[in-house]
Amino acid sequence: MELLRTRLRFVCCALAAATVGGGAVAARATGVPIDGFLPFVGIGLTDEFVDDIDFFPYPAFGTSGTQLGAGGTPFYDVALLDTGAAASLITTAADANFNIAGPYPGESDGFRGTEFITIGGATGFLQARISDPLGLYANGLQARTSAGSELSMNGANLSGQTNTSIATLPVESDLPNILGLPFASQYATRIRNSLPQIFELNGKTVRAPAIDFLELGTGSQHGITRKAPMSLLGDAPSNPFYFLNFNGGLNDAWENPSQPTVVAGGHFLNINAANDGSSISGSQFFFDTGASVTVLSELTALQLGVDVGVDEPDFSLQIIGSGGISEEVPGFYIDSFTVLATGGSVTVSNVPVLVFDVTNPASPGNVVPGIVGTNVFAGRDIIIDPIPSLGGGGVSAGVYISDPVTTDRNWTTAAASAAWHTGGNWSGGATPNLTGIANVRHVGGGHQEAVLSTAAEAYEVNISGVDPAQRMTVRVTAAGSLTVYSGINVEQYGGLEIEGGVLDAQYVEVGENATLTGAGTIRTGSGPIDGQVENIRGTVAPGDGSTTPLEIVGRYSNGENATLQYTLEGPHAGTEYGQLSIDGPAAWGGTLQVDFATGYKPYIGDEFTLAVYESFGGDFDLLDLPGEVSWDLSLEANALVLTALTGKLPGDIDDNGSVDAADLASWRAGYGDPGKRSYDFLLWQREYAGGGALGAVPEPASLVLAGLAAMFGGAITRRRR
Repeated sequence: MELLRTRLRFVCCALAAATVGGGAVAARATGVPIDGFLPFVGIGLTDEFVDDIDFFPYPAFGTSGTQLGAGGTPFYDVALLDTGAAASLITTAADANFNIAGPYPGESDGFRGTEFITIGGATGFLQARISDPLGLYANGLQARTSAGSELSMNGANLSGQTNTSIATLPVESDLPNILGLPFASQYATRIRNSLPQIFELNGKTVRAPAIDFLELGTGSQHGITRKAPMSLLGDAPSNPFYFLNFNGGLNDAWENPSQPTVVAGGHFLNINAANDGSSISGSQFFFDTGASVTVLSELTALQLGVDVGVDEPDFSLQIIGSGGISEEVPGFYIDSFTVLATGGSVTVSNVPVLVFDVTNPASPGNVVPGIVGTNVFAGRDIIIDPIPSLGGGGVSAGVYISDPVTTDRNWTTAAASAAWHTGGNWSGGATPNLTGIANVRHVGGGHQEAVLSTAAEAYEVNISGVDPAQRMTVRVTAAGSLTVYSGINVEQYGGLEIEGGVLDAQYVEVGENATLTGAGTIRTGSGPIDGQVENIRGTVAPGDGSTTPLEIVGRYSNGENATLQYTLEGPHAGTEYGQLSIDGPAAWGGTLQVDFATGYKPYIGDEFTLAVYESFGGDFDLLDLPGEVSWDLSLEANALVLTALTGKLPGDIDDNGSVDAADLASWRAGYGDPGKRSYDFLLWQREYAGGGALGAVPEPASLVLAGLAAMFGGAITRRRR
């Protein structure tokens, strides 16, 4: 199951989610993130299958046979390792790149089957095409041999299954490739956040732990002694199989199976939890590496004192599933969450959870008490060993959980402004690396800032101040970049200021009394899964004075207690007001606040494109706009546009109600920068000429005027349209 910060999807019995959230999140200290890690692996396919009547896949270390790919070139792709998925899936694009349809020797239709399976979830259903049995191989992305425009892996180092059937998602699905439990049930899977992988593939940043597939029963042999007992529940939670198709006779029974290779059941961990004086003990929660957020059923939440029918959520999330979108799924923070384990149980505090009911794969028709998301294990290594218990004793199924593998790096200097890359400004005398949590917290004195003017990296970044007079800011200059394995949390009185630089993180959260300002690029997500910038209770203010917008690669959410803020000093986006450019959907809520720069007032009909995006949902709860002008706010399909319905007459520079020669004198006196204020001059020239007094206009030099017309004629034409 994949449960991400902005999308909820179900795969057979399993769930996958990513969340674009809007609600009011209570102030909190940094602790368990909403997003956990995303365990991506590299996958390849081969033509290996058992040429006999056989229902079962077989583990295999190292590929044999012919690897699949268009034109005979082996193809590799990334897939989410999802132990909550009852089947392995590939996208329509991957189907084409793997050349599933062939031709291949002895295969008239390649490995493309004719049967379909229904994949369902909380939001609806879709149909996936079932392939013929083939070889499915995978390895962690630390084993990649190259990336960039396409992924390359060493086939000899892959682990896999021969004689396994996968399914192809329809083109309209936005699920990624998924390596499901039928594969993971045949291996002990070692997930190492101590070896984070960050690289670019097809223009997207991939972030994933190193992953190894080991022999079943070897989980205890890798230096981790803490073990959470795992229950294998359902008809066949660790026995993958598929259904042959006998309609073509025994010789063709493996062609066109009626169901892909599946497991009937799932893996469960034993959980204690407490909240507001209530508690649960020994509850069996579904364990899903595809879930980055932990989930409670409505009943479990009620047992912990949370009533979704009455209580106001701490935050709300948008869920995108196989059949569409569910809006505003409620989220809450609970006091503690414990995974029971020998060698020391794992207890985390102040834990974000979603509350909704998820079908129980071990007991269809019922719901699971909850789901353990990877956010509970953030910053730790784990080994999932689903070996069935032996009749005479011995190794049993379990999840081996390490101590935290990250190191806190705390900002230590009390200087008002200091360089991020100077090791002496951090505890331990060294700057953070990809296993270092950068805690950039106010140390002393008035306002402070950490200035990032070169490339830097961290596992996670947390920024916070003390009060309005003691704010802490991380400022990223045009020469700076910050790459983060997990997320960036801008907390109480913290600030993130971008001056043309680049942030690259799984997500960015802007909390209460926090700010995100400036212009530059924020890249979010991991590989095929988009991330988001989520303004929860803070202020996001795109900066002006630059031709560069505040660009977000991923989604943007403005919560109901958050503010999106602009200052207008002219009608030109970038140079005279900031613009938000979102390469993905926007979720609107909270307050839209607009102010004028000193002395500025728009002309009647001036338009301000405040944001551009792929799509949007929601609406602003409050419009805080300058009262001396009447406005029209248009939530267009791909743009947020503010139009002045009243204001100055076009060309009336001195705002006295008439367009006359005095306006030119006003322009010369107060608007002396022709490169910035020529728009006003050209409007005045047009309107004054329209009044029949062109001969009296004392024009600037012809060369300057010609240049201005070339520069700003497009803006005038746009406004006329």
